[in-house]
Amino acid sequence: MNTFNNKYGPWALITGASSGIGAEFARQLAAKGLNLVLVARREERLRALARELEAAHRIAVTIIPVDLTTTDFLTVIQQATDGLEISLLVNNAGVMPTGRFLDHDLEQELRQLNLNNRAPLILAHHFGGPMAERGRGGLLFLASMVAFQGTPSASHYAATKAFGLVLAEGLHVELKEAGVDVLALAPGFTATDLSGELDFSGTPIKPMLVEPVVQAALRGLGRKAVVVPGWQNRLLVWMGKHLLPRSANTAIFGKIYETLTREAHHA
Repeated sequence: MNTFNNKYGPWALITGASSGIGAEFARQLAAKGLNLVLVARREERLRALARELEAAHRIAVTIIPVDLTTTDFLTVIQQATDGLEISLLVNNAGVMPTGRFLDHDLEQELRQLNLNNRAPLILAHHFGGPMAERGRGGLLFLASMVAFQGTPSASHYAATKAFGLVLAEGLHVELKEAGVDVLALAPGFTATDLSGELDFSGTPIKPMLVEPVVQAALRGLGRKAVVVPGWQNRLLVWMGKHLLPRSANTAIFGKIYETLTREAHHA
């Protein structure tokens, strides 16, 4: 068994695994030989992905169709993972409503809060404890480049991603002595279902593919607290930290989201 599997095997649990970055995490972790627990709402997509990975890599795959915005989702996951040694948790599931905050229904905003923040917090606490007791494991939180500043037209989404970023940075230090690696992955725009409501055709922005985003995360796990994939994205974050005032970053990212949302509505 290789070093990665010794540290993060034999089982990894991935939320939001039915598509996009989550499905790519499943494919790359399966290629490393880890058994997988795939969590998402869309059962048929999970079953199809499970069949694909079992056939290609001869690993074991458990699927858990569950809505992580519900109050009792952990009970479902506990029952399905009883007896499994989960040593890598990928908190990937999320939702990204765009547009003005007050134009959104409050229930929609609360669902976003539950999915983007409450569920990762609960899962990290539930699985992180046994990892610390064993002295090995990893917790990964999906943040975003918008986590580094307020972002008009995506205000609440940016705030939820800032929560994950800051939580991961703290836990990276807090759990290091226990042998648990913690990472925040902060991608820019990525070619997934999540960005499907945005229209990039009238802009110079080219969303990254999911493959290099996940590769960057797995390379950084155990080495860094935060990974920003893509040199252009890293440059923007560096400029935002060292060259521009925070208010300028907010204005820039707000303009980007306003443009992408407007283009999509006019398409």
